[in-house]
Amino acid sequence: MKRLCTLISLAALRLHAADAPGAPAAVTKEGDLVIITLKPEAEQRLRLKVVPVEKRALPSVRLFSGEVVLPLASAGQLVAPVLGGTLDEILRLADLQADADGRILQAKVQMDAAKIAVERAQKVLNAEAGSVRSVDEAKSAFALAEAAMTTAKAQRDILGGPVGQTDGARRAWVRVAIYSGEAALLDAKADASIRALTSTTSGQGAKPVAGPPTANALANTVDWYYELPPDTKLRAGERVAVEIPALDSKVESLVVPFSAVLHDIHGGQWVYVQTAEHAYTRRRIQVARLAGSDAVLASGPAVGSKVVTDGSAELFGTEFMTGK
Repeated sequence: MKRLCTLISLAALRLHAADAPGAPAAVTKEGDLVIITLKPEAEQRLRLKVVPVEKRALPSVRLFSGEVVLPLASAGQLVAPVLGGTLDEILRLADLQADADGRILQAKVQMDAAKIAVERAQKVLNAEAGSVRSVDEAKSAFALAEAAMTTAKAQRDILGGPVGQTDGARRAWVRVAIYSGEAALLDAKADASIRALTSTTSGQGAKPVAGPPTANALANTVDWYYELPPDTKLRAGERVAVEIPALDSKVESLVVPFSAVLHDIHGGQWVYVQTAEHAYTRRRIQVARLAGSDAVLASGPAVGSKVVTDGSAELFGTEFMTGK
């Protein structure tokens, strides 16, 4: 109880000091709203900048979770398998590639042996010591060996390039699992926006690519693939947030610069609104998504309200007395 009284006394002293005649800012509380009143010279020092809240018609997008994967097939191939970032996937693919390489070597040995058998049967026939049947059987064995070689090569090509060997060009894709019933609502030809799950900035663009026709029947999802830029810093196996444009019409949304958005220790999102000349009040908002350098709001101040961009962090420090 004694400690609580001490804290209340300290808070009262700080508010009294902020309201002193010589203070550059005054903090007053009206109900649940805290109003910060700055002197003109304080605004000039802070270089406060305010912009109005706008309402724009923005394309509707849907948010999905994606996984960064590595395509192993050469660029331009119709069949392009992918490799995730886990060690189990790498070892499993390497094992399949080794088996396919072994079948190619086995088919080559069979072709060589069948070719020798054909030549020997033909020589024996030419010497009138053999039969036409033996030559036909040798040729049939050679044809079967050729067919086995063709099959083995086709199976090996499906598995892509050798694991751990690249042609110098780094390629990375994003695999997105999309609910089958929602796929028809999305624009499959439009670029997607990719960003890390912990990123608060706008994402990087990714073009749709024709990947393998993979799907999950149990989850009723189909996989879409997007190619990341060569300079991406995302790694194989990393989970990312993917925004895919929808086919429906544009949606009117509240928009503010993302530099105006503040986050508290509980994850709450706020902006400072200019309520009067030199007076600012903190208002709660809810950011729906990012569009470039702007934040699209699910809820926030009315259109035309002036919010602080440059200097909002300083106002936050003034309100909670964490600044100098």
